[in-house]
Amino acid sequence: MGRSPHKLSRWLALCCFYTHLSRKFLGFEVDHFNLESLRLLYDEIFVREEYFFNSDKVNPVIFDCGANIGMATLFFKWLYPESTVTAFEPDPDSFGLLQHNIKANHLQRVSAYNIALWDSEARIPFFVDDHEHGALTMSTKRDRGRGRQIEVEARRLSDFIAGPVDLLKVDVEGAETRVLCELIASGKMAYVRRMILEYHHHIGKEPAQLGSFFTMLEHSGWNYQLNTWSFPLSKVGSFQDILIYAYRDSN
Repeated sequence: MGRSPHKLSRWLALCCFYTHLSRKFLGFEVDHFNLESLRLLYDEIFVREEYFFNSDKVNPVIFDCGANIGMATLFFKWLYPESTVTAFEPDPDSFGLLQHNIKANHLQRVSAYNIALWDSEARIPFFVDDHEHGALTMSTKRDRGRGRQIEVEARRLSDFIAGPVDLLKVDVEGAETRVLCELIASGKMAYVRRMILEYHHHIGKEPAQLGSFFTMLEHSGWNYQLNTWSFPLSKVGSFQDILIYAYRDSN
């Protein structure tokens, strides 16, 4: 529990994805939109362990912000079966599969909300790809989503936090600054012990704001580790996903 067990079986399951069509792995059965996207998510989450974290509890409280079809939620329940997970997904189609995968795998202590996380309560534009349901680039930003505009309900993350959060996972395709600023302003950030964030650098023609994002974290008492990749590095203005593991030095 919390020690990322069964590495061999996870690699074997990845091999199965590339040798035959499968939606079963590690005791889970997952409905999905397309196998290639499922392979990518499995590789990132279960094999490369991008959302792995150690907890001193057997029942940590976890928030999965940007849950898509629920692969990270499954990983958290696999890592800590007694955990409580709250998942958020704004895309109606992806949310349908998220609900199905929660129910089909009999996940307990998991709740899911079909909303976007934002810095206010509102109905906001959200961009989806009609040619790729559940696309991992769906976003509140047109330059990131590059698809048809729909309207979704948005809520503040702080409204859902009433006590300690052992892990806050945030992958909200460009809305991460709004979400975290609101969490800090509300005072609810004090409840969060650690975070795993995806920062989306150079979306469209937006000016670079990475420095101010890290300054915000530092001024709120966070330290961090970074992981990113870009090739060629010299390609000016190219988009980058930056994975951030944020922690408090007292932890």
